[in-house]
Amino acid sequence: MLDYNYQRPRYTAWSQFAILLTLCGFGLLLGGMISIKIASAYLHVTAHNLEDAISKPGNAHIAILFQFISTFLFMAVPAFVFARIMNRNAFKYIGFNAAISGKQVFVIIGIVLVCIILSGALSMLNQIIPLSKSLEAYFKTKEQEYDKVVTGMAQMKTTSQYILSLIVIALMPAIFEEMLFRGALQPVMISLTKNVFIGIFLTGILFSAMHGSYYGFLPRLALGVIIGYIYYTSKNLWLSVCAHFLYNAIGITQMYAAIKQGSLNSDTVSNDVLPVYYGIIAAAALYWLFIFFKKESNVVISIYNQEQKPEIYTDQEDKNTYP
Repeated sequence: MLDYNYQRPRYTAWSQFAILLTLCGFGLLLGGMISIKIASAYLHVTAHNLEDAISKPGNAHIAILFQFISTFLFMAVPAFVFARIMNRNAFKYIGFNAAISGKQVFVIIGIVLVCIILSGALSMLNQIIPLSKSLEAYFKTKEQEYDKVVTGMAQMKTTSQYILSLIVIALMPAIFEEMLFRGALQPVMISLTKNVFIGIFLTGILFSAMHGSYYGFLPRLALGVIIGYIYYTSKNLWLSVCAHFLYNAIGITQMYAAIKQGSLNSDTVSNDVLPVYYGIIAAAALYWLFIFFKKESNVVISIYNQEQKPEIYTDQEDKNTYP
């Protein structure tokens, strides 16, 4: 497992950031070209008309394939190649290890449920931020386009389609995104800023901005920061993947229930809006949940290091470098 403070001598933090950015750029171009070529050939449309064609309900499987290929090449591959450049054991470098306990998973379930409440309050806050009429119209148009794509992908009329959606729309993106943002980018940002909170916060900003949704920006920023601290505290990417997947899976399940009831619309796709004071209560609950999660994670890491060659680093070692 990678310690946030570990760097090979020949790679400075800025060099690591440049390498990762370059890899993501190549991945984005490659993923876009391959996805567009496959989808255009299958649907017999030009690239200019591809977005409208993919958003049609009958083409949900192509939309899912399009997302899978582009996300895999833009996030998972660059993260793995970056980790391999930094260390021979790429998977351990970005946090895939067996240091997990049932208590950690149980607490993460609670964290995700509270995070959903916090997201609802932040959605309300996001909506009341004053904007010019032109910006408001622009962001609403983009939000409608985003909801249209998501709705087009979420054609789950049977249980098997629902399970497939959980795997392809909820689980795989969670793995790919966590590999890039938490496993690869977050340690680099912490090294660049020499501050754990700022590094995690900046990673959360980039994570939220990547989704391209203004009205979902604050909820996704909060999700990114919360998952970032799950990873930083546990030193285990599987746990951040678990939290990310649960968050996605709850949204997919809500959409599936709406489809079964015949009430799927943009309100179902978008984040639920809750009073802002709910966010204060949720933040307090998250604080106590993370206290317990940190204690349990330290125990798990200690036991894991005693059983194997020490590869996971404790909070105390982090504090020695970042006072």
